[in-house]
Amino acid sequence: MTQIEREQFWTKIETGENPLLSAMSSLVEKWGLPAIIMALGDISVVLSEDAIDAENLTANQRGLIMNACAQVSNLSDLMNAELEFIKANK
Repeated sequence: MTQIEREQFWTKIETGENPLLSAMSSLVEKWGLPAIIMALGDISVVLSEDAIDAENLTANQRGLIMNACAQVSNLSDLMNAELEFIKANK
């Protein structure tokens, strides 16, 4: 990331130009990235189950949601395993 790209990133956060990025940045500052990832993992389980039965999704939309949920769930599982390893080896 160049210095200009970094400045543009922080400008988007500070000005609220990208509200989702601003909100996520605040959450990461407050809770930490591992906690956010693990919370998203919990959400992804429910969302993937809902996507299976959703009648208003196309096959492509359902596939995209299911794939995203699987990736987030996998990352969450890895984060949980790492935390358990750290706890066990203190």
